[in-house]
Amino acid sequence: MNSKINKKPSQYSLLEIDTIEDGNPHVRMVADSRCPGATISPSSHSLWNLLLLCLPVLAAILLLALPARGYAQVPSKKPGSLEKRVYDIEKEVVRITAKTDIYTTDHLTDSLKLCEKKVSLSKDDNRERFEREFFQFLENKGLLVIITKRYLKFYSMISNEIQKAGMPPDLIYLAINESYLNPRAVSKANAAGLWQFIKETGKREGLYINEHLDDRYNIKKATRSALAHLKRLYAEFGDWFIAMAAYNAGAGRLREAIENQQTSDFFELSLPEETERYIFRIVAIKEIITDRERLGITLEEKDLYKPVIVTEISLELEQETHVNVLAKCADSPYRTFRNLNLHLRKYRLPKGTYAINVPYDKKEIFLRKLKNYPFVRVIGED
Repeated sequence: MNSKINKKPSQYSLLEIDTIEDGNPHVRMVADSRCPGATISPSSHSLWNLLLLCLPVLAAILLLALPARGYAQVPSKKPGSLEKRVYDIEKEVVRITAKTDIYTTDHLTDSLKLCEKKVSLSKDDNRERFEREFFQFLENKGLLVIITKRYLKFYSMISNEIQKAGMPPDLIYLAINESYLNPRAVSKANAAGLWQFIKETGKREGLYINEHLDDRYNIKKATRSALAHLKRLYAEFGDWFIAMAAYNAGAGRLREAIENQQTSDFFELSLPEETERYIFRIVAIKEIITDRERLGITLEEKDLYKPVIVTEISLELEQETHVNVLAKCADSPYRTFRNLNLHLRKYRLPKGTYAINVPYDKKEIFLRKLKNYPFVRVIGED
């Protein structure tokens, strides 16, 4: 076979690569003129060709198999055939790749739970409904970072209230779905606060709502009222999925659906689209937050927001009082104090009773400074 050969000097000093017309590379060892006196022992061209072709492949496999953080020393292995070692490395690469593939739910088929109730993805309809929410959330990583940081910010306060009420810890994810844990959130239907109460439901659950006060924005009081509402819904329906769906759509609509469709299985009920998506969105949020590092959400201590840890103090004001008086007693700037007491809607509070949230580490200072104002009386604290 007479093949035309184009010689190309390699970037390496002792190699010269010939490119043959049929596309197969041919490598020869040569002496570099820049290295006077360099000599090369005769060796088989085919052996060098095989070695040089295999080296990049082996190097790539080994790089993929290295630990994600740092270069840990790899313990020595027992001698074995090259083929078996390559096979083992390739198998490990496949395992690692599958583990880091975020756009799959195969590993979740039998592991999803909410309020200790299983969410099976073995049914195609359930898988499709879950993946719709899960993958859409994953498309907005910035939002997920904010949600996760707010979750850690409010976790202690909300979880403590849930624990006091003896209810499932997973209910915190319902609050995330409602407001993304934005205490100022207001919906198009004028639902407000962390738990998105509409006025009628809020008043029914003991929240004060008037010109000067809107307890839907009180992070502690609204949390207690939301949990009381959910507890009543669970007592009626006996199922947390139905109770949460009723929180979204209203108990009357769930009663009607159950009666007419002759089933109380949430996954079998035909409901308004928002309510059908509701449980799956909550499950998706839980999965993302609990498995956040695998999904690429890695937060260091310095990245986190300061946790909200407050004590609630009930005050009776015997005369109109400026909110800044209370802020100064808490040794806080007005804005800092207001962010914990968004339910106080005006600068001046008329005579009456109010629940005030004070940073836990400022409680003693607050109580001591209040003594300078004889028209303010402490009537309770948690």
